[in-house]
Amino acid sequence: MPHDPSSGVTFGAYMRGGKPLGQGRSADVVLGERTWLTQDQVHEGRTADGVRFKETLDQLGHQVVEETLPDGQERKHVRLNLQ
Repeated sequence: MPHDPSSGVTFGAYMRGGKPLGQGRSADVVLGERTWLTQDQVHEGRTADGVRFKETLDQLGHQVVEETLPDGQERKHVRLNLQ
């Protein structure tokens, strides 16, 4: 039977089978491999002028670009997603 908002029972209590918080049904845990949606997205390569780069995009949308110039100098650029 689906949750009825007019019953006076909160959805959380309904999911716990009417039991108090901390008892009854708890959060489900997925056991297994992480999917591509839960892993950082990494892209590596070279630009046209020979600069090696590694671009990482995490789950929250933050982007980190690490560059290695042909002379060995390293740079890191970070763009934060402020949502």
